Amino acid sequence: MEVKVKNREWVKNAAIIFLAVLLVLTFFSNTWMNRSLPEVATQSVTSGSITARVRGTGTVAANGSHQVKATENREIRAVMVKAGQEVSTGDVLFVLGQGEASELEQAQEQLRSLQVSYQRAAAGSSGGGNYAADELRIKAAKEDMERSGAKLRALEEKAQEDLPTAQRDAAQQLVDSKQEALDAATDTLTEKQEALDEAQSILESYQSTYDSMYSSALYDVSQKEADAPAAEALYNAAAERYNSDPSAENLEAMEAAKAAWDAAEDAILSAKAYMDNLETTEIHSKLEAQKSAVTTAQADVDAAQADAETLQAELNAAAEDLGHWQDIIDQILAAGPDSDDYIAAKEAYSDDCIYYQDLVASLESKRAADARSAAQTGIELMDIAQQIEKAKAKVESLSGGDDNMITAKVSGTVQSISCTSGDTKLKGDILCTIEVPDMGHTLSISVTNEQARRLRVGDVGSVSNYYWGSQITCTLTSIQVDPKNPQNNKLLTFDVDGDVSTGQEITVSVGQKSASYDVIIPNSAIRSDSNGSFVLAVESRNSPLGNRYVARRVSVEVLAADDANSAVTADLGYGDFVITTSSAPVKNGELVRLADA
Repeated sequence: MEVKVKNREWVKNAAIIFLAVLLVLTFFSNTWMNRSLPEVATQSVTSGSITARVRGTGTVAANGSHQVKATENREIRAVMVKAGQEVSTGDVLFVLGQGEASELEQAQEQLRSLQVSYQRAAAGSSGGGNYAADELRIKAAKEDMERSGAKLRALEEKAQEDLPTAQRDAAQQLVDSKQEALDAATDTLTEKQEALDEAQSILESYQSTYDSMYSSALYDVSQKEADAPAAEALYNAAAERYNSDPSAENLEAMEAAKAAWDAAEDAILSAKAYMDNLETTEIHSKLEAQKSAVTTAQADVDAAQADAETLQAELNAAAEDLGHWQDIIDQILAAGPDSDDYIAAKEAYSDDCIYYQDLVASLESKRAADARSAAQTGIELMDIAQQIEKAKAKVESLSGGDDNMITAKVSGTVQSISCTSGDTKLKGDILCTIEVPDMGHTLSISVTNEQARRLRVGDVGSVSNYYWGSQITCTLTSIQVDPKNPQNNKLLTFDVDGDVSTGQEITVSVGQKSASYDVIIPNSAIRSDSNGSFVLAVESRNSPLGNRYVARRVSVEVLAADDANSAVTADLGYGDFVITTSSAPVKNGELVRLADA
């Protein structure tokens, strides 16, 4: 029996055709997929040393600023400047309108009251210095004294042979000479005493002015120290809100509170510096000089007093000798035939002398009292006149005249304006802030603790994004904890020199020492988003169609960087590859194709 073999050839041919088609489709599918994937360039992770430069961008701030405040409740009639405008001392900043009616009326009433007080004080001082009646009485008393003296001497001359008049006359001449010397010494003492009184009056005036300045400065310091805790409390509250909700609004509020706190601290330092420098002011120099003048004047008074006391002792001795001879004459005349007439003449002469001396002493006392009263009145009038001038200026200011303006006390750039025309500002409200460029500028940037450890105060940084104007240099002045991230970051503060202005953003780089790192990657591989800095590492995966490459996100923290590479801490190892450039945006987990594949 013949066996027929089955024909399997078609099965083999069909299988060959199927495998060929599958191979062709697989090849074209793999080629099409590779062509559709983003093409990336990579570089490998290395290790080694790097001479890093810390880089950061910050906003320039002025070291010093001057706040222009309203001195009373007033309407702003016109604003004469705008933000960013440069102003000089004396430039008009604001024109004020008329003050409140009640305040103006009060100022006018105060002015009227001061003017009445001045007129009363001036009227009370008039009439002084009229001594004509006193001088006439003194002249008449002197004439009476001379007549009674002549009568007494005539009685003495009748008994000339028995009287020791020559000795008495010599003693009298000595008494007269000593009296003249004592009178001259007394006049000198009076002049020295007046000079001392004037010097002491000037000293008291200087001392009062200095004490007033010191008290005012001390009050200013205490007020500013009292304001600082409130500013600090506001900052702490704003910082807590930002830490719980780090939004842009809360950050702005915290920074504003910090600026207010810093301004309060700066105001305290400025007020204390002013108080400490009072000893260098002109009034203090005058005060010390006047103290020396008073000491000298007191020494002159003491010397004049000693001279007067010596002459008084000599006069007393001469008067005692004169009295001795007069007693002898009295005894002789009392025993003579004209004894009654002599005794009466002597008593009349003595009474006339006493009356004359009393009138002279009374006139001198009156003149001295009038002089003191006139001096006191003059001081009061001067004080009232000064108060009147201040009151007039206040009335004129509140009247809102064309010259009622607020001018700049410093030269600088208007940083901000807090009012517009038509606004009504209360006393103490800030009208504008003037940046004072002479006090310099600062810049602050935040860096990691690792970066900060490699820097020192005094390091000089360079500005990398500023290509016009004069050269800008930044000198590191402080390294402090960053209040926004106190555990991980430090805040670097630089003094900025050059053509900069407040609010300008600049990028600063400052050199570090060379150091070795385990993970170094190209700067071009580092990317950032809202979640921080990262790189895209390339991972290889096997598949039936060959190796596939996947981009994987790896978070990094930059420790140091130079112009080409950065040292980082990351989940990367030596030999890993990171993407530096790509033909299209690449996301975490996407397939990519290598540029050299």
